[in-house]
Amino acid sequence: MLWEISLLVIAIAFLLLCLSAIPMLLQVRKTAKSFELTSKTLNQNLPGILTNLDEITTNLNQTTQTVYNQVDGLKNVVEKFHDIADDVVDFERNIRAEIEAPIMDTVTTVTATIKAIRAFVDAWRSK
Repeated sequence: MLWEISLLVIAIAFLLLCLSAIPMLLQVRKTAKSFELTSKTLNQNLPGILTNLDEITTNLNQTTQTVYNQVDGLKNVVEKFHDIADDVVDFERNIRAEIEAPIMDTVTTVTATIKAIRAFVDAWRSK
C-alpha cells in the first residue's frame, strides 16, 4: 500500500510538472513561429538590401575617385600659381637689379650737378 501511495504521489507530481510546463512550451512554440516569420522576411528583403549596399559602395568608390581627381587637379593649379609667384618675384628682383643701379647713378649725378651749380652760383655772387 505504501508502494502504491508513493507511486500515486509521484504520478501527481509528474502531472503537475507537465501542466506547469505547458505555458512554457506554448511560449517556445510562439517564439519559434515569430522567428520563422522574421527569417522569411529577412530572406525576402536581404537581396534588395545587399543590392543597395553594392550600389552605395560603387557610388562611394566613384565619389572617392572623383574627389581624388579634383584634389589632384587643384594640386596642379596650386603648383602653377606657385610657379607664377616665383616668376613674379624673380622678375621683380631682375627689374630692381637692372633699374636700381642706373637710378642711383642718376641720383648721384644729379646731386653732384646741383652741388656744382650751387658752388658756381655762390662763387659768382661773391665776386
